[in-house]
Amino acid sequence: MISWRVINHPEAFQGNLKKNNYFEGWYNKLVSGDEKAIFTFIPTIALNKKFGTSHCAIQFFDGIAGRAEYFKFGINDFENLSELNYRIRIGKCYFSENGMKININRNGTKIKGFLKYRDLIRWKREPFQPGVMGILSYFPLLETYHGIVSMSHIVNGTLEINGTNTIFDNGKGYIEKDWGRSFPSSWIWMHSNHFSNPNLSFTFSIAKIPFLNLKVNGFLCIIWNQNRYYKFTTYTGAKILKLEIKSNEIKFIIKDRQYILMAKAVKGSSVDLKAPNLGIMEGHCLESMTSKIKIKLLKMNKKANKWDVIINDFGKNAGLEIMDNNEFN
Repeated sequence: MISWRVINHPEAFQGNLKKNNYFEGWYNKLVSGDEKAIFTFIPTIALNKKFGTSHCAIQFFDGIAGRAEYFKFGINDFENLSELNYRIRIGKCYFSENGMKININRNGTKIKGFLKYRDLIRWKREPFQPGVMGILSYFPLLETYHGIVSMSHIVNGTLEINGTNTIFDNGKGYIEKDWGRSFPSSWIWMHSNHFSNPNLSFTFSIAKIPFLNLKVNGFLCIIWNQNRYYKFTTYTGAKILKLEIKSNEIKFIIKDRQYILMAKAVKGSSVDLKAPNLGIMEGHCLESMTSKIKIKLLKMNKKANKWDVIINDFGKNAGLEIMDNNEFN
């Protein structure tokens, strides 16, 4: 059974290799300083003993070229290097909140290099709220758990991919993670930290969550702006007033007691990534990393009896997933 200490550090490895019907993955997004390269590396554990499919893997996604690779490794190629931090090894590759070292030569693809991170924007821990899921972090048996390691950080270093070097000179990164049994049956996810304001990062997700033989909408929206966090989620009393879903476009409005958030996301070209189902990587996830997001945040000014504009900005190089099985209608 996992310890309370580990639960209070959601960025760390939450599972163990004895689990069944279990997955855990860290989503590492990288954008070069000149924005000509957008890569994602997702080191993953996928455990299902019944079907003998347990393994670890590294998913690689080139957002500009629109191609994805799934590099599969034996389960013994995984090593957790820290009980309370994000530090893992898969094969000859190392991933942490300080950077990554990549050495892959599989499937006809060679990727090698070293990247270093600095100035991470971490989630501020509060009593009984170790991560972005708040008190729900302590609820057992949820289908999926979610964590944010860094809303934004600086990336430096070089990656060589099939003989071509990409230099990350003051690039930008983002790290989040998921763990549990399976991805939801339907979900929407988006993120960008490339706004006109360099100190702005935004992420939103909504999913159909199993609860008491029903499926309910659970959502989470986080804005980091000028060293301040704004959080909108189901358990804080925020409500979605409007949600319009098209195949390549999302519009929504969220309101709580103080703020109104309006957002629109337009999807770029996407590729098919693998997603977990009871620890088996047989699901599908269509993702774009060249999407665009427009956000507008308003705050009620009670003295003037009007809504003041706090944020009104446009984000690019955005990740966007729209996996709607007509369940949000």
